[in-house]
Amino acid sequence: MMNGNPLDSMMPIILFLALRRFAGLAWGIVGATVWALKVAYMRKRRGHPIGKFLPIITVGIIVRGVLGILTDSEAVYFGIGIGVKAAVGVGLIVSALIGRNLIADYAPLLFGFDRTTSEHPIYARAMHRVAWVAGIAELVSAAFDVWLFNRSSVGGYLTIRFFVNWPFTSAVLFGCIAYLGRELAKIPGFPGMSEVLDQRMKQYESAMKRPRSTPGADA
Repeated sequence: MMNGNPLDSMMPIILFLALRRFAGLAWGIVGATVWALKVAYMRKRRGHPIGKFLPIITVGIIVRGVLGILTDSEAVYFGIGIGVKAAVGVGLIVSALIGRNLIADYAPLLFGFDRTTSEHPIYARAMHRVAWVAGIAELVSAAFDVWLFNRSSVGGYLTIRFFVNWPFTSAVLFGCIAYLGRELAKIPGFPGMSEVLDQRMKQYESAMKRPRSTPGADA
């Protein structure tokens, strides 16, 4: 829900507005799309879990950009993003309702939870609630985007959305993490969220420092 580097979140907006102003909507979309693809690729190289979903993310970014250019419509371009956000919200809630909680399934990839933790009933109950909160938050954010888009200029929409959604998303994320820390602490042997996050951060840092193999190096 949140990008760790503020520049990565701001640059698509800056590129879109600048290129749209001086070269037209199509170039604005191209600039924002290229930067978004760059961010997704770099996150994979750094070892972030998003790398596992890179093909889906890449296709989605490209399709959104292509449709925005072909229709020459800001409503279509931004509407696709809003629609995806709403679909994610619905998907999280439905997955919790049918007992196939997506957050519960993929949280171990993000946080590194061991099987003792992820198979405990307390974990399942806590993740069920987190899925509901995250799903509702996505729907609220999507509804706000629709309201704002219909009442603002494109520049105003992008700027206001960024400065409203970023703290809102951060508050939801950190609130969910704090809640998980409190609930998962009830599981015997759980080291605490601070320790889990610290260990995961060390793993990411180690992956970033690891030398990359080059073609033919093992020949």
